[in-house]
Amino acid sequence: MPITPSPAVERACDVLRYLARHPDESFSVSGLSKGLAIPRATCDAILQGLAAGAFVIRADDDLRYRLGPSCIAIGDAARLANSILRATAAEAEQLARDLAACTAVSLRDGDESRVAEVFDFGPPFGPRAQIGQSIPHEPPFGAVYVAWDEHDADVWIARAGTSLNRAERDRYRHALAEVRHRGYSVNIASPRRPELVDALSTLVSQPRAEHARRTRDEVIAELVHGEYLATDLDATDTLRVSHMSAPVFDRAGRAVSSILVLGPEFDITATEVRVRGNQLVRAAEQATASAGGHAPIARQSTDGKAFV
Repeated sequence: MPITPSPAVERACDVLRYLARHPDESFSVSGLSKGLAIPRATCDAILQGLAAGAFVIRADDDLRYRLGPSCIAIGDAARLANSILRATAAEAEQLARDLAACTAVSLRDGDESRVAEVFDFGPPFGPRAQIGQSIPHEPPFGAVYVAWDEHDADVWIARAGTSLNRAERDRYRHALAEVRHRGYSVNIASPRRPELVDALSTLVSQPRAEHARRTRDEVIAELVHGEYLATDLDATDTLRVSHMSAPVFDRAGRAVSSILVLGPEFDITATEVRVRGNQLVRAAEQATASAGGHAPIARQSTDGKAFV
């Protein structure tokens, strides 16, 4: 029988995420209660418990809360314990400098990936990532994590639902094969969807916000049928890239992290995509090697084509 998570613990996590989302601000009990849709008495009890462990501190003059010193110790310890994050962050930062771009490190979190680090050396008005931002692994997102595993690939396509026809399913299988072949995925920029940006920002601090989840899922469901995951790249093509990502593998050969390169905010040729992609792959391969990981061993899929 599965164990049900403690609602009190989940709400405490929500409080910490919310405060982490606003590190330069402090909040009253009523403000946090309203922002997180938690009853005031419950929110007060959670804050007092967190304050006892110095995970939050309360100012004596205005009785407002902000993150406490214990969070620093926990965060530092978590980073030290995660060799893949350390190795990936070092390579992502250098890549951001080399490309004069914004890069990010994402970590796999179940059926989602979550941004853990951002290195911004891009132009003033270029695309940005946000620490804590999460994206579900549904087409066209998450390909960089699922392309190297047959089971994950099947589940990924199935998440698109029954709305995909056979040709669309074949299109996504071909896209995953191209990701494995190139070593990185290319997401083509979709029309600007401010409601998706707002939903993702909300979910950073309020991961259980139902209205934000619905908006995110509705927009992603619309993107499923669009050509937002690049497959074949013809040398004469030009395209507007949303982001490119390459996987970092652990010691079991699983894609557990990735380096993302955002943008650029203008059309580039397929040749330029490949140049950037090759730099990205080299950075991800170095991160894998530094963390003691390795790429997965080739194996056959159900249709007889090798997964590498």
